Amino acid sequence: MDISFTYWERRRRHIAPEPERILSLLKAAGSAGMTRKQLGAAVDLDRDVLDELLAGLVSAGLLAQAREGGGPVYRATTGVG
Repeated sequence: MDISFTYWERRRRHIAPEPERILSLLKAAGSAGMTRKQLGAAVDLDRDVLDELLAGLVSAGLLAQAREGGGPVYRATTGVG
């Protein structure tokens, strides 16, 4: 797939508010956290984009991921404002 600058810019603008929205959702969920499926239903992102975003937030230390009930559950880390 050839990705033009215009395509990239449109996607970037679409994704930009989603990390904050995901963090807000997970802070509100508290210690119960949310599954990837629950997060996917709450935000308007393609599955692969959401997976990359979640992996990036985990890597940055903003989210914790644990396997529960056969799937990943995400929680905001205590350091998240």
